[in-house]
Amino acid sequence: MGNSDLRFFAETYAENRSEFRDLLAKVRQYWPNADLESHSLGGFEDQLTTEIIRAAPHKENKFLLMISCGLHGIEGYIGNAVIRLFTEEFLQYLNPDHTGLILVSPINPWGMSNRRRVNENNVDLNRNFIYDPHLVRNQVNPRYREVEPFLNPPSSLRQAAGFSFYLDFFKYYLKMGTASFREAVHMGQFNYPGGLYYGGEDFEESAGVMNDLFYNAIEPYQRVLFIDMHSGYGPRYQMTLVNSIYESRASGDLINKFNYPLVVKTNPEEFYQMQGDMVDYFYLLMRDRYPDKYFYATSFEFGTYGESFFASLKSLRTMINENRVFHQGADSESAAGQAKLDFSELFYPLEEKWRLKAIEDSRQAFTGILKAEVFYK
Repeated sequence: MGNSDLRFFAETYAENRSEFRDLLAKVRQYWPNADLESHSLGGFEDQLTTEIIRAAPHKENKFLLMISCGLHGIEGYIGNAVIRLFTEEFLQYLNPDHTGLILVSPINPWGMSNRRRVNENNVDLNRNFIYDPHLVRNQVNPRYREVEPFLNPPSSLRQAAGFSFYLDFFKYYLKMGTASFREAVHMGQFNYPGGLYYGGEDFEESAGVMNDLFYNAIEPYQRVLFIDMHSGYGPRYQMTLVNSIYESRASGDLINKFNYPLVVKTNPEEFYQMQGDMVDYFYLLMRDRYPDKYFYATSFEFGTYGESFFASLKSLRTMINENRVFHQGADSESAAGQAKLDFSELFYPLEEKWRLKAIEDSRQAFTGILKAEVFYK
């Protein structure tokens, strides 16, 4: 397809919402009774909405395919592009007689509109889906307290803050060790509302919308496939399929089954563990409430900076600087602007080569997954 694949990309929240709403006409070519719902979130009325396209099977409720994006708001830009690819090229391979379809964009409209990962309450929604009601949130990830001063500096960002960042990083990194540092940073935390990876005090409104949607939608179906879109982690020019730690099949087996070269699971050996992950939450819900249904869920994760040690360090610095500028400000417009530019590049790069490869990888992954999971006609 070449450069024509750039047509899938849009640069503003408003453009993406308009183009997502236009997908309803494409879906209705196969499911004439499909409809569109708009959920206003955060008291923003119609300014910020989660859009949901629903299409029920014509004859028999057998299979359900759900695709969502924008759980981490800014990641909804690449997610929307991939959903547009899907509706343009893959609807024809589904059987509307027995297959239902649900498309969701974005789960976190405030974050997408403001080009942040978190929502309007600074909650990382992929740390907000706590399944166990007895879990004491403020006791999760106690080692976060050790790295909190490093992750959430209490002062404004200075133009020449780079050297001190690297000094502080190696101090904590060497003290804690690789595994403990990585877990403390990424696990999620529930004690510092202005900090990185904050999971919130309770279910956020947008998480509740997804929970209700998922729980009510899957009831009639026997086979459910769920795909969520993310960006930031992994090789720059190779999308990674990231599976839940609760997925029973090994990553190597799925590489062969899907004919896709990079599949990992959210365990410490292959990725990293999180508390409050949305896909994990849905696996547990299916296990406890619908044990007789077949369920597979995965995330498309589009790498940006790369996966080397120094790329990971750059990614962490970018995350810290963006959050610091939002909460504490910066000592100059140029420092604030650079932090925002770096953050955008971390989750939605401008490079045409990156965008074209993301579409190419998505085609390969959709083809392999839909065939292997018997969603092709």
